[in-house]
Amino acid sequence: MDRIVIVDANARGRGRRLSTLDVIGVGPRLVASLLKSYGYHVDLLPYELFISNPSAARDFDVLAVSYMVSDVGAVRRIIEIWRKVNRGGIVVLGGPGTLDANSLMELDFDIAFKGEVEVTFSNIFSRYGSLYDILYSVREVGALPGLVIKLPSGEIVDGGIGPWAPRDVVNRIVPDVDSVTKYPYYWASRVYVEVVRGCSNFYRPASVGGDACLNCDVCRSGPLNLRIRCPINTPPGCGYCSVPVIHGPARSRDIDGVTREVKALAKIGVTRIVLSAPDFLDYGRDLLVKDLLTDPCNPKPNVDAIDRLLASLSSITEVSEGITTISIENIKPCLINEEVAKILGNYLRGTVVYIGVESCSDRLLKYIGRPSTCSDSIRAVELLSRYGLRPYVYLMHGVPFECNEDIKITLGCIDKFKSLGVEKIVLYRFTPLPCTAFGNYPRPEPAVMNPAKAKLYRLVTEFNRAQKYRLVNRVVDVVIASRYSRNPRYLVSYPVRHGPVVLVRASTRFIGTIAAVRISEVGSDRLVYGELIHVKKRLKLYQHIQ
Repeated sequence: MDRIVIVDANARGRGRRLSTLDVIGVGPRLVASLLKSYGYHVDLLPYELFISNPSAARDFDVLAVSYMVSDVGAVRRIIEIWRKVNRGGIVVLGGPGTLDANSLMELDFDIAFKGEVEVTFSNIFSRYGSLYDILYSVREVGALPGLVIKLPSGEIVDGGIGPWAPRDVVNRIVPDVDSVTKYPYYWASRVYVEVVRGCSNFYRPASVGGDACLNCDVCRSGPLNLRIRCPINTPPGCGYCSVPVIHGPARSRDIDGVTREVKALAKIGVTRIVLSAPDFLDYGRDLLVKDLLTDPCNPKPNVDAIDRLLASLSSITEVSEGITTISIENIKPCLINEEVAKILGNYLRGTVVYIGVESCSDRLLKYIGRPSTCSDSIRAVELLSRYGLRPYVYLMHGVPFECNEDIKITLGCIDKFKSLGVEKIVLYRFTPLPCTAFGNYPRPEPAVMNPAKAKLYRLVTEFNRAQKYRLVNRVVDVVIASRYSRNPRYLVSYPVRHGPVVLVRASTRFIGTIAAVRISEVGSDRLVYGELIHVKKRLKLYQHIQ
């Protein structure tokens, strides 16, 4: 049986991780478990561990790389190492990066998977004995959905995006847990646990590449099952997001499976768990409809399912004792009401929640396919703050159809966000991605090249820095991760309930502890300094500390 090494190259760019240093995603862990269920021997390694020990490649028959569109440089380096050390082994690619035809043409691979893999794996492994059999039977395979094969001539046989996995299939496999310990300072990282697959927003942008919407309104008010298709073939969802195309409508994981995974992660010392979903409030909504969940705002959230999930997770010993924290990430403003905010506050008080605002211009929001209005966002921030959560807001600039007036409207909301308790604003530039409605649009100029956008960028930076000063003299619990590479006298630590990186001047013997720290100084809009007060818990670690 083939021995497979999966290398997690997500967010490694050209070979170095510049952001989200403390994130461990769910995709590679899920693929590891799936392959093990088919009898393969699988090791999952982060990018850094693989390139630091290239000779380990000799121990495997297959290299599998998970990557995003922006990670081609890192993937190229991995494959070069593999080809030098393991001349007979094959290269398999997966993850969002395989959606980019240019990267597939550029990279030296044998097999790639596009989209979700559960159904594709079932189809190919029931038909072929191994990945080698697939590769050498390419003429018979043809254009199998979800599978891409690169021939020795360089020609690509592309079967397109794989089928969406039904809800019962999504629930069969729990993502691998043990491999988390291979990641640097896993105990301090945000480990993502999938609770919802897919997205309920099957609205479409109002205009794409000159093709104006027919105003048939099927995607906004038609029967749920008919919203999958568009008469002019506009991809569903926000114009810049590929989730509805790749992963389909929202499907929730069973509470028992999520609880088992979180319990196992807590047992190996993970302290920060994020319940992963394009929108956490889609959890259980799919159980309220008879058809596909393709409406982003109706029905309203399944508060009973959310309550039962969070209650189950809160009963885990490490969670109830405060050693492991649970947080959620993205939510759509149109699904927030007082009942929802109250339940979230009951279980997640003091944790961060990200709200996808993107713009405060309702005109632009409709044009790009967003389901919420600016007033929805303002109300969501207000309710979440009232019930003890810490709202972070996403804003975007450079999206198609944006004009200076849209930017000015957003600028006018910055003070409102501050008064309502927004702790941080995340401003990012639109990036065209494959399989999205806006995938063929050019990447816009940096914010500094446009006066209105430059002002937005400046105000957001000032906002975030000012919010950091509010932390000075506050005591927060952090988990201490590692030495600070730029100044080894300091240790890098992360607030257990999320927040800015905290640098603490202390001995390395404190790495692997949860400690109380008093914030003493602001370093930047992303970083603060703290003074160690006392250690609250020393964690049991499954990794040597450098």
